[in-house]
Amino acid sequence: MTRYAGGPYAPPARVAPIGLGAALPDTVVTSAEIEERLGLKPGWLVSRTHIEERRILGPGETLTELAADASRRALEDAAVDPEEVDLVIVACLQGDDIAPSMSPVVAHLIGARRAGGFDVASGCSGFVAALATSTALVETGRARTVLVVAADAMSRITDPMDRATAGLLGDGAAAMLIRGTDDDGPGRVGPSVYGADGGAGGTIWAKTNAPSVFDGGDGASRPGLLHMNGHDTYLTALQHFAELIRDTLAADGTTIDDIDLLVPHQANGRILEAVRKRLDLPEERMVNVIARMGNTSAATIPLALCEARADGRLRRGSRLLLVGFGSGLAWAGISATWEGPAA
Repeated sequence: MTRYAGGPYAPPARVAPIGLGAALPDTVVTSAEIEERLGLKPGWLVSRTHIEERRILGPGETLTELAADASRRALEDAAVDPEEVDLVIVACLQGDDIAPSMSPVVAHLIGARRAGGFDVASGCSGFVAALATSTALVETGRARTVLVVAADAMSRITDPMDRATAGLLGDGAAAMLIRGTDDDGPGRVGPSVYGADGGAGGTIWAKTNAPSVFDGGDGASRPGLLHMNGHDTYLTALQHFAELIRDTLAADGTTIDDIDLLVPHQANGRILEAVRKRLDLPEERMVNVIARMGNTSAATIPLALCEARADGRLRRGSRLLLVGFGSGLAWAGISATWEGPAA
């Protein structure tokens, strides 16, 4: 019989998202600074990405500690003791270390002494994939309380002289706490949808010194630095975002009119606006915070949720559609209803 911190195996009636927390580095880098460094005209980056600034980890700062800060805030938000957490799952493209994985270290730092942990590396769709995995474990009774963390330090793999990525990426972390329950509250995590096209994985690619199936392709970057074909990424993202939204709604038996907030991966401001217009969705019903945070990979969706709650749009009972698309190429969508406290 599987056991967790709360007792023996017991599949719950529903799984509810009950806590959120975010953590951003103190260092702010404006698009104007990057434009000056790259010799671009003032406003060039903002016009193409809609990003005005992003946060960057400073010297000596670790992504693991940033993830732990976000996790503590999510636990405090839900009024849950760390020792009640059964599992920590961290969505991260690249942590501070090759080994160990980040999740056991985060569990240690926050005092979740009974929690197991593993990491999910799925780039920009990582948070949704981790949330879906966590939900499945709770639904089957293999865990009751799971902390889902998303953290990425994209500045570490950004070529500072690459116009395609230097003005796009930033660092950040956010966390969501989910819990299985048998009461009749409003919160739930709904069905999830996935897709992938590994044949196009070289569109967004950070190589190592080891041989790669994408070697010999167009525009490979230096080892350890991100290469992105911006044009292909834009066109592919538009196609798959629209399909993903439609398929995730269908899996949940809902329509876009039933959703209070669409929370997409904050890839690029132009992509977000194009998706919103295709859906004919009012601005207030799609969360777009890319102007102040940039693209933080796996962390963008939970960071956007935290911002939506801060501005009053995320309320108890809000129906959400979370969709991510990015490196892999991989994409994932999931529906949810928020149960946690208001801002």
